[in-house]
Amino acid sequence: MRPYIPLIATLARSRHHTSSGPIPTWSSRCCAASLPASSSAAPTATSSKNTTAPKRPPPQPPRLNPPPNSHRSPPRGRPTPSCAFSTRRLTPHPPSPNASASTPRTPNPSSPAPTAMEVEIKLRLPDAAAHRRLASFLAPRLLRTDAQRNLFFDAAARPLAAATAALRIRLYGLQDQAPSRAVLALKRRPRLDAGVSRVEEVEEPLDPALALACVDDPARLGGVDSSIIRLVSDEYGVGGASTPFVCLGGFRNTRGVYELQEGEGPRLVLELDETHFDFGTNYELECETAEPDQAKEVLERLLTVAGVPYEYSRSNKFGCFMAGKLLP
Repeated sequence: MRPYIPLIATLARSRHHTSSGPIPTWSSRCCAASLPASSSAAPTATSSKNTTAPKRPPPQPPRLNPPPNSHRSPPRGRPTPSCAFSTRRLTPHPPSPNASASTPRTPNPSSPAPTAMEVEIKLRLPDAAAHRRLASFLAPRLLRTDAQRNLFFDAAARPLAAATAALRIRLYGLQDQAPSRAVLALKRRPRLDAGVSRVEEVEEPLDPALALACVDDPARLGGVDSSIIRLVSDEYGVGGASTPFVCLGGFRNTRGVYELQEGEGPRLVLELDETHFDFGTNYELECETAEPDQAKEVLERLLTVAGVPYEYSRSNKFGCFMAGKLLP
């Protein structure tokens, strides 16, 4: 975590922020495994009292298992360890069409679409003032701002929602009738504990014109050539003539995307959301990562230095939408 400490301090100095008290420290929850101490000394030359064997120089130490700080390449056949903060997907951009096309498609309900586990840190901000303060603090690290329109689909009897699944079309852009791009996603079996969200996710790019047509006529979504739609049909029985898709509605989200990186250290992408529902506005900081405990420690320190109050999110945006009210 040390590479981020000077970066966060630099951000704090850039905003001329003064803390009202000492900044608490968090101990790392992911400790490196200790290497066992060698129990025997290096072999020595044969004793001169032994007349049956000539003196030999000490044997060279074995070349397997180089010491921890060695810069040698690992032996062939062993994967090179990745950095602690390597992430599966750093930005919300969908996979390229070529990658999607190369994925084999099969009607087998067990694996009709490539499903991955999305792991995110979710920290809830109390109000618009906290959101503005954090956005100002992170301003030097802003990469872009995304305007999102999120719409959800199910059958009339809500079988997807009953199975804790959400089928979503996300449209990007400020103009509703001319989105710059669209993404189709299925999220299932969400778990949220102590600010760490885990959910099974699969997503595909969708032609924006086709996405708009499905919004206007949700039943048309069942005929889209998509591994996600086949998965929904096979596992939930939704999308056919007897159980056509209906649009449940949705919400809008403005997402500021920021980068935290110090020198050659690992890169964290932060997403600061302002989500507008029909019944209120929600503010949240998210970060997708393969190392949630370490990333959460960085975000907590960042918010403490910035003087921004927060709490662990206990519900996701889709849960708030379905409940019809803001949830903690």
